[in-house]
Amino acid sequence: MLSRIDHARKWLLILSIAGAIFLFLTGIVSLVAYAYLAHRTATIHGWRDPTKVIDAKRVRPDLALLPLAGIPSDAAARQALEAGEPDTAFAIVIYATDLDNATRGGLLELVGERLVEVDRREDASLCFQIAHDLAALGPDMADIVRFDLSLSAARGRFAVGDEIGLSLSLEQAETLIRYSALLQPVQRRQALERLARLVAEIDGPKEANRLRMRVSEDVDLRPQQAPRRSMAASLAAPLPLNPDLERLRLERQRRALALINQWIALEGGDVGPERADLAEFLRREDQARVAWYTELSQVGKLTAGQRITLLAEQVSWLLVKLQVARGHFGIQLVSEWEGSEAEIEEALAIAQNSLFILLRHQAARLVNPLEADEVELELVRLELTNWRLGRYPGLDPDDRDAALEEVVLRIREQLPDMGADPGTGVWPEPRITDGRRDYVLVGGPFP
Repeated sequence: MLSRIDHARKWLLILSIAGAIFLFLTGIVSLVAYAYLAHRTATIHGWRDPTKVIDAKRVRPDLALLPLAGIPSDAAARQALEAGEPDTAFAIVIYATDLDNATRGGLLELVGERLVEVDRREDASLCFQIAHDLAALGPDMADIVRFDLSLSAARGRFAVGDEIGLSLSLEQAETLIRYSALLQPVQRRQALERLARLVAEIDGPKEANRLRMRVSEDVDLRPQQAPRRSMAASLAAPLPLNPDLERLRLERQRRALALINQWIALEGGDVGPERADLAEFLRREDQARVAWYTELSQVGKLTAGQRITLLAEQVSWLLVKLQVARGHFGIQLVSEWEGSEAEIEEALAIAQNSLFILLRHQAARLVNPLEADEVELELVRLELTNWRLGRYPGLDPDDRDAALEEVVLRIREQLPDMGADPGTGVWPEPRITDGRRDYVLVGGPFP
């Protein structure tokens, strides 16, 4: 009997020691896992200035220079994507001034998809975020296009693991189906099925069915408004012709094309003469533009609408200079611009500020208070869009977010007096989550 008790005690001791060792090892593993997670660099899904994240070494000159040679940016970016050069396509799209926001957003989502394929999730995430922002903020876009961009952004954000962004893009897509004042019933039904399929992929069939039940009463709503023409664009007027400046622009395009062809022929070899030639004509064009802009800026030379166009042209040219200064054509061109990045940024900020001051001055002349508010909403959206694209250095986003909320409030309060349904339309709203700034369209009955 005693031997049996001693034997039991012996096994209890062995089990106790084994348990202690197991707990000790578990603790060590937990500590190692904690240390790894604590020191691992987390993926950044927040906004970054897209003009400053471009790696010049990844930009292929023969493709990036295409817009300087007169090739439309849309075609140039697609050619870069077909060549497997997403960084080059990104640089083209971000600096382009000949793209509408719908096209720009679609191209950015294509760039994001290519970056996901090579496991560059942080850079891909920025592409999807900007595309989502364009859908929320861009004033020059049909609601069905806003939905398409939102849905594609959601798919991309799911692929990169951006949970906050995914939630916002799904919310935005649903909001457009339910509250857009512009979508036809057939568009709503088709959009709902597309969104439901994505939700089923992400969260399962039950969540997709909940979405269908939630939206079922809204899919037969008919449009309550006609699409609006951009009022800010209608305030601009064409400038007088300048044959000398046009000749220099065409010469610059020819020099850019010569450099591209030589780069291709030599497979990136010595293109010194062609590069120097293009640099010289960029300098000449810059000097001609400065002289022309200075002459036109004299009092009484231009109408208010022409001054708006003049400032818009200055912004476009300063973006070209900034792209050169940062080496974002993939090749060094004008050395003196490369040392003047800060000055070019400051000039860009001044030009943008002057442009929006003048636009507001012209908008203030509108008699209808609601029309004036709608122009102000368009202008605030344009300011924030330019800032998110890296085109408005120094803009205070807190101030512009407050202005956005104020003008949306004023417009929505006036809708019932105009006989409109209180739930009519979708409206951009800033969202701050854990220090991260996002934008999303909201709708429904006014609180």
